[in-house]
Amino acid sequence: MKKKIDYFFSLLDDNAIRYYLLRPIDFSDIIKDIDFVLCKEDYSKLIEVLCNNDVKLKYKPSNANSSIQLLADELLLDIKFDICFLPRKSLVIRKEAPYASVKYISEYILVPDVSEERLFTFWTFHLFLDKDMPKESSTFEIYKKFYQKKWKHYLASDFFNEWTILIFNEQKRKTVKQLFEHYFIEGLKSDEVEINRRLKSLVLEKEMQLKLKYLFDKIKYGVFRRLGRYDNYRAIK
Repeated sequence: MKKKIDYFFSLLDDNAIRYYLLRPIDFSDIIKDIDFVLCKEDYSKLIEVLCNNDVKLKYKPSNANSSIQLLADELLLDIKFDICFLPRKSLVIRKEAPYASVKYISEYILVPDVSEERLFTFWTFHLFLDKDMPKESSTFEIYKKFYQKKWKHYLASDFFNEWTILIFNEQKRKTVKQLFEHYFIEGLKSDEVEINRRLKSLVLEKEMQLKLKYLFDKIKYGVFRRLGRYDNYRAIK
């Protein structure tokens, strides 16, 4: 699997396909999928490059906004076209992702080749806005190892503050920071559910349009799931 994933990213880099790996890949664990943001303008190029390199492709609609899933030679590509958060990716941020290649920081851990502040920011919001509890993410134990002693610096970074405001707004920023500070001071409990619940509530608080979209997405994607829309992959023609 490691060779297959290395080859995949080399194809992206060699063909100037813009992407951002949303969470690190730990090759010492089972790899279920690759979760990344892809520049939408490069989607057709991605399909062309993979097909030209004899990669067998199938797809199915994703059960989330601004997303699609590709099966590339049995490697699941969970593609987002924007940076988005919350279940079903109901919060879509219309701001260009910090597209970057990838790099190894150890023999088994692959991360986006960006500053530590950027890595921390997107990884943190993935863990706490997309999941019911941190341990639901396959990367939580790596995250804990990385940041349990040096979280203060990254939490105070300009980049984290910028995205906190984009996601929540300026008025909620202080409350968000306090929630994170308390969680880190308490020792990053893997089964903690309160911080995830409160952060999701804060995103929706006083945002009627987003709240309605969140409820609509829950119903829409639930109906599609019951109708079997996500059961099978389809050939790309």
